[in-house]
Amino acid sequence: MLRLLIAMGLFASLAACAGSNIVPRTDFIPASVVLMPSASDKSRQTFRADDLDMSKYASVNVLKVDMRVKLNDLKRADSLPAELRSNLQQFIGGVRSESDSDTTLVVHAAITGARPDNPLSDMGTNQSSRGGGGYTAVEIYATQGASGPVVAAMTRTIYSHKLTLGTNAAWARTEKALQMAADEFAKLLRPGMKFIEDN
Repeated sequence: MLRLLIAMGLFASLAACAGSNIVPRTDFIPASVVLMPSASDKSRQTFRADDLDMSKYASVNVLKVDMRVKLNDLKRADSLPAELRSNLQQFIGGVRSESDSDTTLVVHAAITGARPDNPLSDMGTNQSSRGGGGYTAVEIYATQGASGPVVAAMTRTIYSHKLTLGTNAAWARTEKALQMAADEFAKLLRPGMKFIEDN
């Protein structure tokens, strides 16, 4: 019985740690949007309007990405949001536009967590260690026009140890994570498309 109690306690502790590894949702996505966790990956929570029809949008406007993480590496603080925006434009596709009309899908995105693999490169981040390694977190949502209803939304935390790359560069897995997140959001908009590989 004692061994069973110890095992149960250990399991509960591990489960609690795992749950705390997901970067909490911020106020970036409107609070009225109810996100549901993925059955296969709790680090991804999504919403998709039942009546979302991508064919009715004549263009796509990906707004400048909001960087909500403070980094000492000012170069990365500028380049990471630009990379996520570029990735979203690439994966979502469509005619690029700066329009905010009802026939334009407007995409809003924020980086809410970023910790590189190399701890020495992480001295300036305001994020605590999650799972003992690097991680990246984003929040993305799309609206009909600039101020129309939210038609899709996603929060995502991606852990560096799950990504296999041919380089040990500190920010390489962060860049890969941003690519993955953009790809996953594009798949949310257009269900049935295969996710890019995790390695």
